[in-house]
Amino acid sequence: MTSIRARLIAGLLALAAVVLLLSVTLTYRRILEETSGLFDYQLRQMALSLRDQASMAPTLDLPPQGEDADFVIQIWNPFGTRVYLSRPGLPMLDRAVLGYSDLSLQGQRWRAYALQTDYGVIQVAQPWRVREQLARAAALRSVYPLLLFLPLMAIAIGWTVGRGLAPLSRVAREVQQRDAYSLKPIQAPALPREISPLVNELNRLLARLSAAFETQRAFVADAAHELRSPLTALRLQVQLLQRAPDEAARRTATEQLGQAIDRAIHLATQLLTLARSESDTAAGVAAVELETAAREGAADTAPLAVHKQIDLALDAEPGVQVRGDAAALRILARNLIDNAVRYTPPGGRVHVRIARAADGAATLRVEDSGPGIPPSERERIFDRFYRRSGAPDGGSGLGLAIVRAIAERHGAAIGLDQAPGGGLAVTVRFASQPDPGPDHGPRQS
Repeated sequence: MTSIRARLIAGLLALAAVVLLLSVTLTYRRILEETSGLFDYQLRQMALSLRDQASMAPTLDLPPQGEDADFVIQIWNPFGTRVYLSRPGLPMLDRAVLGYSDLSLQGQRWRAYALQTDYGVIQVAQPWRVREQLARAAALRSVYPLLLFLPLMAIAIGWTVGRGLAPLSRVAREVQQRDAYSLKPIQAPALPREISPLVNELNRLLARLSAAFETQRAFVADAAHELRSPLTALRLQVQLLQRAPDEAARRTATEQLGQAIDRAIHLATQLLTLARSESDTAAGVAAVELETAAREGAADTAPLAVHKQIDLALDAEPGVQVRGDAAALRILARNLIDNAVRYTPPGGRVHVRIARAADGAATLRVEDSGPGIPPSERERIFDRFYRRSGAPDGGSGLGLAIVRAIAERHGAAIGLDQAPGGGLAVTVRFASQPDPGPDHGPRQS
């Protein structure tokens, strides 16, 4: 597992080492250059100090120089005769170049300075080897402290990185100390700007999880409460069947038992559908023809519409697509149409319209000729298990709750208003979709 701390420390140390190496190299070269210039200055000053003694060259009293001496002095008289050599036996040039010059004697390089005076020429020379040794020694004495600074820099970098990552460690410890039921927001004051977005998103996630768990607990409680009634009815119907005195009573009890089982199955199916609609995310997302989903949903409800002699019509623009789960959209359309058919009196009309708005949004609208819903109750019809007074038998109060869950999953908005015939009109408006192409006109069925 990659460690941010280790990567930061390694990267900063590598950067510090490169910068330090460049600094040492530049410092070393600069000191070598400055030392060479200083040695040239010393040669010139030595020649100048001997300027007044050139006339006494034969009797010049200088300390004796051995083989390891770091400079050599030569003096010529005005006639070009060498009158003084500080290291006898060392072959030197018989001619001097005024000013600075580089000489090569017996395979050894020398640096020389020659000065013209009234009494002759003074030349002071120094081996390059000596100059380089002294210059390197001076340069190394200057760069050693920089090299010793690297371990101190490593310690400082480690401490700085550790202190910088301390808030992240605090957040990690707080999360580690929590159990599966602790969904309170993370409290970590004075967080750096780089970590605050992460903690804020974690807190939003915890808030969503808390809301989801609360919804799940409420759903389980409501489901348990709602299942109790049909299960109790099933038990009573079984008891009535067992106590039936004759064949006619048994047939009646059997028929009622079948109806109770159908209601229980319908309720259980709706509960499972609602649970799936609220927990599913973007599984199976694809381009879905809204007309196909509505047509399939209408086909599921057609038997009930035929039984009640309700005119069920579908009016759809071609090519209206949305991105989503085809099965979920079919359930959405089916529940809307089923709800409209159930509340519409016999001989009424349910009209399903699919169109594209001017802004490109796809809409599914279901209109019925039923009694409608007062504006004060329109928001409550999406609550679980809510059933209005006078609602038809066989419903579970979950159909529109499922519709809302599926719509929210697909980023759609639901609107309620009055239908032209006085009933209820439900409009599901999806997000804007790409233009499907040329319009071939609406189709009706």
